[in-house]
Amino acid sequence: MTTLLFAPYSRPKAHFQATVSPGTWVPPQSEFAVLPADAPMHTSRVRTLPPGSNVGASAPIALFLYRRPKHTLRCLQSLAANPEFLDSPLYLFCDGPKGTADARAVDEVRRIARALPHPRKVLFEAPTNRGLADSVIAGVTRVVQEHGRVVVVEDDLVLAPTFLAFMNRSLHHYADDACVMQVSGHMYPVDPGSADDAVFLPMVGSWGWATWERAWRRFDPDMRDFETLVAQPGLRRQFDVAGAFPYFSILKRQRAGKADSWFIRWYLSVFMSGGMTLYPRHSLVRNEGFDGTGVHCGAGGSPYDPQGALPHQPLTRLPDAGHVDAHALARVRTFLAAKNTVWQRARRCLHALIA
Repeated sequence: MTTLLFAPYSRPKAHFQATVSPGTWVPPQSEFAVLPADAPMHTSRVRTLPPGSNVGASAPIALFLYRRPKHTLRCLQSLAANPEFLDSPLYLFCDGPKGTADARAVDEVRRIARALPHPRKVLFEAPTNRGLADSVIAGVTRVVQEHGRVVVVEDDLVLAPTFLAFMNRSLHHYADDACVMQVSGHMYPVDPGSADDAVFLPMVGSWGWATWERAWRRFDPDMRDFETLVAQPGLRRQFDVAGAFPYFSILKRQRAGKADSWFIRWYLSVFMSGGMTLYPRHSLVRNEGFDGTGVHCGAGGSPYDPQGALPHQPLTRLPDAGHVDAHALARVRTFLAAKNTVWQRARRCLHALIA
């Protein structure tokens, strides 16, 4: 596996540091929220944790931001409602504008990020637009190389107040289980039929997730196993969750340069490594990017999120890392197949065009 070497961001920006209690952060009243001129300024110093050390401490959070200030505020408010938030090293990766049309919104997001009072915040501002895929790959690589693990969040997500507790508990519990390569905070709106609070599935998730440096080392951005799937129809169908979701079509688009997705390449890496992802029994994440503002989400609301409020109860009963939960996988497969008929996909595309 080729070693990933990225240096996409300049030196961390200085920022205002204040002491707050979890859940008490109030977003700036002004849409622009400029830092006061007399605010104490310094560069934060984050205590790094070598892989395998102090695994009970809160894992670092990598939050990826771009040009959606309203989404950014909601995401940060939901993170601040997690008791572990202030104990977690917080890396804010702000992508640059694509042009003058994006500049104002990008500036608003950066003002929010700079004004956020967090004692362990490190802010990176890309001078140019890298795109989501490059930003995530570079940011995750940077954080896991320093800390050995990472919790990954994008700006359009709203998290349950138990999201970080589940992430940290799972990262600690499966730290040495090589077959467990990811923890997902999102779960499809199905009853997994398990007595545990979480289940193992063979697909990765992209809406609030975590991983370890040991797993991320297997990430292959060059998709060198692509031809293996081409040559083996049975394996290709398994990659598509028995035909329930067109993952391979997305992979082909990525291979042809018609898509730019970190997710599909990460899924291929986990799949070909025989890895598993831990999913919570109930979703701890809601994706609010299905409003026409997301890169890959379209409009019309998320078809993969449960209705109602996110759960507040802690998820503590974790399964043994033995195998994929066949009953849960069957229910997820049925759900995905129902949501991804040709008619369903066409209707979502039409809605995105007219929204």
